[in-house]
Amino acid sequence: MFITVHAAIATLAGSQISNPILAFFAGMGLHFVFDIIPHGDKELGKKFWGLKMKKVRREDKLTMMALYGSMDACALVIYLVFIFKTFDFAKSDSVSMAILGGVLPDLIVGLYQFTKFKWLKWFYTFHNKVHYLLLSKLENDIPIKYGMLLQGIGLALLISLHYFV
Repeated sequence: MFITVHAAIATLAGSQISNPILAFFAGMGLHFVFDIIPHGDKELGKKFWGLKMKKVRREDKLTMMALYGSMDACALVIYLVFIFKTFDFAKSDSVSMAILGGVLPDLIVGLYQFTKFKWLKWFYTFHNKVHYLLLSKLENDIPIKYGMLLQGIGLALLISLHYFV
């Protein structure tokens, strides 16, 4: 899932949990639960907007992932500005901590992919095991364009749910 979607899910969780520490762990737990859903990113480093590279070097893969990550980070900033300006519940510490817990796993994975810090490998391995739990049982991931559409619809649905919190 894109970190923006993880943030939106965590926002809803944090709005319902008064303890910021519990909200952080709820956001993190929900990150892993929702990452199980296939969302078209299995070949993310080998393609960019459907353009498949013939020969992909590690640097190319990281560059493409950074491009997607940068777009997602921009969407996240827009989302965060929107919720903090629009909803009073978003100002609670629980919402902020849940969002942090919801996006932190992908930030740690990204840090590992760029640095290869040995002490992060266990987290990277765990994250990937959960991320591909269902995909490992399927022949193929869904195409990225459908994954992006699915996540866009999900994000719109989550934002609409913010109005009922």
